[in-house]
Parts: sequence; structure tokens; C-alpha cells
Amino acid sequence: MLKYNLLLYLISPYILIRLFFNTIKTKSNLGFFIKRLGYNINPISGKLVWFHAASVGETKIALALCNELRKKGFHDKLLVTTNTKSSKNIINNSKIENLYHCYLPIDFYFATKRFFKYLNPRICIIIETEIWPNLISMCKKHAIPSIIVNARLSKRTTDGNIFKDIYKYTLSNINEILCKSEKEKEKYIKLGSEKEKIKVLGNLKFINNISKNEHINLIERKYILAASTHHDEELQIIKEWLKLKNQKILLVVAPRHPERLGDILAQLPLSAINISIRSKAEKIRKDTQIYIADTFGELDDLIYFSEFVFMGGSLIDHGGQNFIEAAKYGKTIVVGPFMYNFIDETEEFLKKSALLMIKNSDMIKPTFDKLLRSKNKREQIGKNAKIIAESKNNILKDYCKIIESYLN
Repeated sequence: MLKYNLLLYLISPYILIRLFFNTIKTKSNLGFFIKRLGYNINPISGKLVWFHAASVGETKIALALCNELRKKGFHDKLLVTTNTKSSKNIINNSKIENLYHCYLPIDFYFATKRFFKYLNPRICIIIETEIWPNLISMCKKHAIPSIIVNARLSKRTTDGNIFKDIYKYTLSNINEILCKSEKEKEKYIKLGSEKEKIKVLGNLKFINNISKNEHINLIERKYILAASTHHDEELQIIKEWLKLKNQKILLVVAPRHPERLGDILAQLPLSAINISIRSKAEKIRKDTQIYIADTFGELDDLIYFSEFVFMGGSLIDHGGQNFIEAAKYGKTIVVGPFMYNFIDETEEFLKKSALLMIKNSDMIKPTFDKLLRSKNKREQIGKNAKIIAESKNNILKDYCKIIESYLN
């Protein structure tokens, strides 16, 4: 731990500068910056069940677990900590009783220690990949059990041998690791975790957490959705889309981080394209070719009414974004070649003809063209995807049983 903390403080200028610029970029106030350093934390008294969810995808899992605990009669206060503003917005829009949010401090020892001074949780439930040595060590010190749910390891973690001893020590302080797949289990063992602590329960992103009875059609025209796109993907997709010259169908781009609007527009030849932007309340006209849906909390509705979905984070070396939500709605899903964050899910969907994968952006035009011409093909692929998603409905209950064992 000494080696870890020394290294953390040596690179702290870089961490603080990056945090400062991220605060500006996301248009967060100074409170975000201060809270990420462990200051200005609002104390929460009483029994507390704590979930940590780094970003949007993990936050949705945390809220599904919170809902399930409420259904089972657990009345403890619930805390979800996150690292991003977009995650906070999702929590604020949820209707779960006695649910609190705060930003998790950066894993400096002094910041983590201060965080635990104001909060005394019964358990720490970490969603997916967040292995923070000081946080987990502090849980151990305060006799707070810690578990990782839907556990997976990022490529960066498994490739980083310099921290192997630190990871091994940190994993020894965790009570249980509940993995989403056998492959992830093997990764944890290779990283130094004890086999006895690891169980494989499946991917929580398969859970059927669709809560809306009615969906709002935000767009009156027929459209294809490019969802959760990242830097440079919008340009690649739009370039190929324009080659189709299809004036009846609209391309809707929903960036993973809506605050990137300026960066997206800077890449595009705006004088040659008819674009409308949702955050600016611009109307979709008959000649609109691209609609940028740069808002929060509307992805469900956009997926529901789309003809099919291209899932971002997969044309660039990011590892892909979660496509399970689109599968639940029976949508045909198209992804790029970089899906290493969802290897098991991608393989299963491909084997069962429930997903289309393209090798590069050159395949966007012909793939989109074929899907637009064949409604039967779209419906069959979407049906296959929905069958897989619905077959996983018991996963949430399996995870909650283990969480309950720490709360009884």
C-alpha cells in the first residue's frame, strides 16, 4: 500500500489537472471538484447500504439492485456513489425511496479516510471494475464487508503488471467477487484473487429493468439510431450514412457523453449537411439528414422506436458499449470489431444470429442498406436477441440473495 500511495501522490498533479479540466468540460460546478477530493460530504445517519457505480452503465445496475432490495422489504437507506455527472442525473430521476447520491472521492488516502468519517455503511457493493486499494482497505479497517458484483476486469487492468502486487493485496481484502462470466473469473484468479471468493452468476446487464409502460416517440420520422458513440465514431458513421443518399430515413446520433457536442460538430462539414440538434430544440425538417440527440435520459425511447441500432464504442478501440438494452426491445443490433468489454455476450449473440458485427466503417453503408431493404431480416435478428435477453431474467435475484446474506 505504501508503494501505491507514494505513486498516487507523485502523479497527483496530473490527476488534479485532469479533474479540473473534466469539471470544466462537463460544465460541473466547483462542488464536483471539491467532493472528488473528499470535502463537503453530507453525512448520512442510520443504516446504509452503499453501492459504487463508476458511470452510467454501472449506475443502471446499482438502481436495479436497489429496486430489488426494496421489493424484498429492505428499508435501509441506499447510497450510490458515482464518478460522473451523467450518472448523478440518472439517480436524481429515479423514484427509489431513501436513495442518496454523492461523488466518490479520488482514491487518495486522506480523501478516502475523510469519506468514511461521514458515512458508516453496512456493506460496500462495487459494480464491475472499480478496484480502489485505499477504499477497499478502509472497508476492511472498519469491518465493512465489500463485494464486487457483475465483476469484470478491463484490458488496462489485466495488462498492467506494474500493479499486480497491489491488486493481489487489494483483492485479498474483498469478501466476495461475483463474476459475470467464467472468462472474468479466470482473469481475477490470474490477477491474484483466491478461487474460494469467486462465484459466476451471469451478466447483470441482461436484467429486464425496463420500467416504462409507455414510450414517447421523440422523432416523427423513421430513423436508425447510432447509440453511445465516442470520439471519431460520429464522423465515421455519418460519412458512410451520407453515401446511402436515403432521404426518407433519418440518422439519429446519441453520443455517450452529450457534453461532446462541440467536438462532434467541429469534425463535420456543417455547410454540406442538414443537421438538427436536440439540446438546442431544433426541429426535424423533411430535409434533415442527421439528428444529434445530445440529452440525458432519453436513450430508452430512442431505442424503442428505431428501425435498428448501431452500438458505439465499437468502431474505435474502446471495447464496446452495452447492447443488452436494445436486445430487450427486440432490435437488430450492429457493432464494430472492438467488443472486448463484452466478449462473452458478443460471442453468444453472434452464434445465435442475434447480432451483426462489421469489420470496419467501410461496411456501414452496405450493412445499413441491406437492413433497410429487408424488414424480415431485421425482425428475425431482433427476435433472436430478445429471446437471449429474456432467458437471463433470474440473474438479478441470484445476485440479491448474496447481498441479502450480508444484510440479515
